[in-house]
Amino acid sequence: MPGGHSSGYVLDTHACVFALGAPAKLGAKARSAMRAVEEGRGEAWIPAAVVAEIVLLRELGRIEIGLAHLKTAMEQAPGLRFLSLDLDQLDEFAALGAIRDPFDRLIVSAARAVGAKLVTRDRSLGETALVQTVWS
Repeated sequence: MPGGHSSGYVLDTHACVFALGAPAKLGAKARSAMRAVEEGRGEAWIPAAVVAEIVLLRELGRIEIGLAHLKTAMEQAPGLRFLSLDLDQLDEFAALGAIRDPFDRLIVSAARAVGAKLVTRDRSLGETALVQTVWS
């Protein structure tokens, strides 16, 4: 739950795109986490920053999925939830100046704010030890 602690997952942009459009591209642990969410045994948050990045990537023609696909996926999988940007996340964002990419910084902030593991293939985010990551 936003603002509280969760045992769930926050999806980064690649994880979200792969989960919705090409699940075989997910790492083994990421696939297992998403299976649990789809089966109602877990929850995964899609941060506002991920949604915004997906919209931008779709506009650039780099991915096929878009906002409508995300909305449909969230309607079909109750454990898949939108995570609005809030002040708790922005407090985390302000403290994470070492992460230079603004989307990565917002996504890590979201995971920290809700106490969730971050589903990401980006090893550099896991190496920061700022958030626990899940992938392979």
